[in-house]
Amino acid sequence: MISVEEAQRRITSAFSPIDCETMDLAHLVGRVLAEDVTAKYDQPPFTSSAMDGYAVRAEDGDVPRRIIGSVPAGHPFSGKVAAGEAVRIFTGGMVPEGADAVVIQEEVDREGDNIYFNRSALEPDYVRPAGLDFKQGTVLLPAGKRINSRDMALLAAGDVTQVKVRRRPRVAIASVGDELSAPGEPRKPGGITASTGYGLSAMITNWGGAPCDFGILPDTAHEIATIADANAELVVTLGGASVGDHDLVQKALGSTDFELDFWKVAMRPGKPLLFGRLGGTPILGLPGNPVSALVCAILFLRPAVDAMLGTAQHTCSLPQKLKCGCRTTTARLKGALPINDSRQAYLRARLSFEDGEMWAEPFLAQDSSMLSVLVQADALVVRRPGAEAARDGDRLDIIPLDGY
Repeated sequence: MISVEEAQRRITSAFSPIDCETMDLAHLVGRVLAEDVTAKYDQPPFTSSAMDGYAVRAEDGDVPRRIIGSVPAGHPFSGKVAAGEAVRIFTGGMVPEGADAVVIQEEVDREGDNIYFNRSALEPDYVRPAGLDFKQGTVLLPAGKRINSRDMALLAAGDVTQVKVRRRPRVAIASVGDELSAPGEPRKPGGITASTGYGLSAMITNWGGAPCDFGILPDTAHEIATIADANAELVVTLGGASVGDHDLVQKALGSTDFELDFWKVAMRPGKPLLFGRLGGTPILGLPGNPVSALVCAILFLRPAVDAMLGTAQHTCSLPQKLKCGCRTTTARLKGALPINDSRQAYLRARLSFEDGEMWAEPFLAQDSSMLSVLVQADALVVRRPGAEAARDGDRLDIIPLDGY
């Protein structure tokens, strides 16, 4: 068995950023930029008012002013503000020539076309200089950034209409096993419903990939070998990668142009993990147990998708660092854990916050078939091979599951 870190290294090294395509602004959310995107104009494009009030010359002090015009947003004043003059201005209006300050309407008394200050001093407040937010040519978003809703607003403000993004990598999925049936179909004697593919497809979509589900393949070498025809950047099999007589993925692929890189990783859950190349296409064989498969997808499949998209950015509200190919943070352990064995463990746990600290409480049930526990979990507690017994309050690495 190889380590989790070595398996991640071998998998991610098999991928590089794929080709790109040009997309319109309206369709960019969730896509990954293939190049830096720069602003076409200054923002704001002119000196403007941050409040409703009066544009004046600051050097004139707090003497009364005569109103000579009005500046609603989008309607610049064509004249020039001279000594003793003011222009009525509204939020977003262009500060007229000659003026360099805005006094808000609450700080003046107006009588006809004249205003009088009701404070002792005038400062150049409430003026937004041109380019305050960003200037023309500023890099708004870097290559490799996954575009979110806030980014969309920024790109629009920079007058960006089209950008180059990485194409969504195609990931073919095949569930293997005579015991499997699709949801809603009659269940076979001694069989179960195939569930993992649905969660995996959703994960791949959320990560920026394009899943293609081959459905359920019977436990025959001929049927399994059909995945050699998948038109994809990555083929993922679910089940059939263990050591039983009917785990046929390796045997079936052995009759094709298949080259095995590794099989079995020192981890729990998810030891029977297979990786190799099917012709020129990487293939990742995930375990059959649903929790094992989805945990392995987080640890190994997402880094592969990120490598194809040219990004390693994950979204999470918690402070994180990149460790072992995944975004991790730390939490205090609620309870106690025994000495760990030689396999790296990923314990499903719920998170809570007490006295400003984040706590992780592993579930008592950790069976790799129990999807209900994975759904209730907020994080995976990471236990290194041979880790000493952990006591209540010890700080441990965790992988938050928000976004998964």
